[in-house]
Amino acid sequence: MNIQRRGSLFKLPDFLIVGAARSGTTTLFSLLARQPRVFIPREKEPMFFSVYGEGWIPIDNRTGRPAAYVIGDLDGYLDLFKSARDGRSIGEASTWYLYRHQTTVRNIREIYRENAGDLRIIIILRDPAVRAWSHYQLKKRNGEENLPFERAIEPGVIRERLAKRYTPGFDYIGFGKYFQQVRSYLEDFPKVRILLFEEMMRDTGRAEREVCEFLGLEPGPAHGEARKLNVSGAPKNRIMGLMGNILYRPGALKSFLKPCLPRRLRAELKNRLSSRIFRPERLNAGLKARLTEVFRDDIRALAELTGKDLSPWLQASRGPEP
Repeated sequence: MNIQRRGSLFKLPDFLIVGAARSGTTTLFSLLARQPRVFIPREKEPMFFSVYGEGWIPIDNRTGRPAAYVIGDLDGYLDLFKSARDGRSIGEASTWYLYRHQTTVRNIREIYRENAGDLRIIIILRDPAVRAWSHYQLKKRNGEENLPFERAIEPGVIRERLAKRYTPGFDYIGFGKYFQQVRSYLEDFPKVRILLFEEMMRDTGRAEREVCEFLGLEPGPAHGEARKLNVSGAPKNRIMGLMGNILYRPGALKSFLKPCLPRRLRAELKNRLSSRIFRPERLNAGLKARLTEVFRDDIRALAELTGKDLSPWLQASRGPEP
C-alpha cells in the first residue's frame, strides 16, 4: 500500500498478521511467503506498531538489553518494504500486535490515516490454555524462562516481570485473553479475518485458500500438509540439547557465526531443525483444567463476539503438542 507522508510516497503493509503468539503465525507467514504475488520482509515480528512512540523497547532478560529484533523507528520499519515490487501484496506478522492492541491500533491509525480502513487484519487464535503452555515451552527452550510453569503464571510474577520491562510474552495469561483484543480490531477495522489454529492445522490448504481470497489473491499451488514450525519442548537427548543451546540461546559461538548467515536463512534452519531437536511436552490435565477455568468467561464472550464454535476450548482435557 502506497502512503503519502510528508510529501513522499512510502510502501506500507496491505495486511498484518497480528497474532496470537504460538497460534500458527509462523506457519501462515511461511505459506504466504511462497505466494508469487505476496511480499513479506525477511524479518518476522518487527513489532513496530506495538512500540512506536513509546520511547522504549522491551528488554531481553537474557542479555539485559533491548530486544534486538524489535524495530521502534518509522524509517527502520519502512526500510523493510523498500524492495517490494509494485503489484505485490505487502504484509508482515507481529504477535505483540494482538496483545498490545490499544497501542497498535492507535499507531496504525496515526500512520495510515485515511488509508487505515483499507488495511486487512488477520487474527489466528488457539485454545488459550494450550497457547499459554506452548509460549512457556518456547521461552524455556530459548533460555528465557527458569521458573516452573505453575509459578510463572502467578499474577504477581507476571506483574513483576512486566514492571522490569521484560518482553510481553511473559504474560502467559494476558496473551490468551482474546475478547478485548479481538473486539478492538473488529471495532476499528472493517477488514478482519479470524482463523482458529486447530482448524488451520487440520486443513492447511483450506486456510491458505481462505486467506488468499481475503487478500484478493489467486491462490498459488497447494503446499500440502503444514510442517510443524518453531517446535518447542524438551531436547530429545543430551546432544540435541547442546545443539538447541547453540541455535536458540545467546553465546559466543552463536555471535561469531551469526553474521555469516542471513537472518531469513537462520530462521529457516531453526524451523527445520526444531522438530528434530525437541520433543514436545504435553500440558498436564490438571493444569489444563485449572487454566480453562481462568479463561472460561473470556472464551464465552469471544464465542458470542465472533460467532465461532469455541466449545472444544472449554474441555478440560490435555491439549495438543506445543
